[in-house]
Amino acid sequence: MYKFSAFILFFFQLSFAQEINFNEDEVKERLEILNKNTPLELVYNSSVAKHIKAYIFRGRSSISTMLAATNYYFPVIEPIIDAYNIPLELKYLPVIESRFNPSAKSPAGARGMWQIMFNTAKEYNLIISSYVDERMDVVKSTKVACQYLLESNSRFNDWTTSIASYNVGKYGVLKAIKRSGGKKSYWDFRPFLPKETREYIPKLIAAIYVMNYAKEYGIYPNDELNIFNENIDSVHIERKLDFEEFSKLIDLSEEEIKDLNPSYKIGVVPYVEERNFYINLPINKIEYFLANKDSIYQILERNKKTRHLPSYEEMVKKINYKIKPGDSVGKISQKFNCRIKDILLWNDMKNTKIIAGKYLKIYVNADFE
Repeated sequence: MYKFSAFILFFFQLSFAQEINFNEDEVKERLEILNKNTPLELVYNSSVAKHIKAYIFRGRSSISTMLAATNYYFPVIEPIIDAYNIPLELKYLPVIESRFNPSAKSPAGARGMWQIMFNTAKEYNLIISSYVDERMDVVKSTKVACQYLLESNSRFNDWTTSIASYNVGKYGVLKAIKRSGGKKSYWDFRPFLPKETREYIPKLIAAIYVMNYAKEYGIYPNDELNIFNENIDSVHIERKLDFEEFSKLIDLSEEEIKDLNPSYKIGVVPYVEERNFYINLPINKIEYFLANKDSIYQILERNKKTRHLPSYEEMVKKINYKIKPGDSVGKISQKFNCRIKDILLWNDMKNTKIIAGKYLKIYVNADFE
């Protein structure tokens, strides 16, 4: 039934796409309407037009899926964005970062809906351990994204530039400004940015436009793909909890529990005294769990599997290492038992060139001496 319904929706949208006429004046007019209610610069140009066309002609299925996802994610992230007093339109940033996929992983090492890099995660105190990667926690990663953007805007005093820094880093923006001869407007220093970042803002503007005017192009939420059609809340976990066993006790599939809790990498919530871990569940399942908590924990303990689970280890210790004469990135990576690639990522480095007397950020296990 699902496959048939999805096929009908796809066929309908494909037929509609063949009848779409891209009206430039209409797009400009709609962008002007959106522009009146935001501090962002929702400009129209050939780059923006290119990405709008890509969405409404070739990306219809993807937009349909994301519209369905926002039914669950917007009520979660909008209050956070509002609390940080940043433009609400930034709720569309996950469209171009991850397509609203909290489990998204990039080849460069970014993770989660907001595609947060390891060094950024550690800078903002997200937990990354053998069990947990909080970059894939929707609430916590949204807070980090908001903090980063807010701090960036306090530096650049321009939201468009701040959003560009989310993609290329603050140093990358400063380098582009310098190469442009000191021009501070994003559209003026844009030619000096890497290709991906040159397209980042136009792609975001296109995403904001299409997500707001999708139905005008015959694109509707694919509700068949939206499993989160119930009210969801979180509950604190007091003992180690294996999703496979837990799912049988609360009558919710293991897959659904994993979908609601993508930050738990191996399907197990660890118990660590100094940490406060929680899981997301439909409210009716939380009510059942709380009413039967003691017996559920007892059954889980009794049925505990003998499978080998890793020890709980966090990458939390930050070392500011002063580069010595004769050091190389390779030697430093061996000293701290990490990869050269990690050092480059942690320090926003484009190559392995280092200078004695400067400092490198190194992240190691908490017990490293």
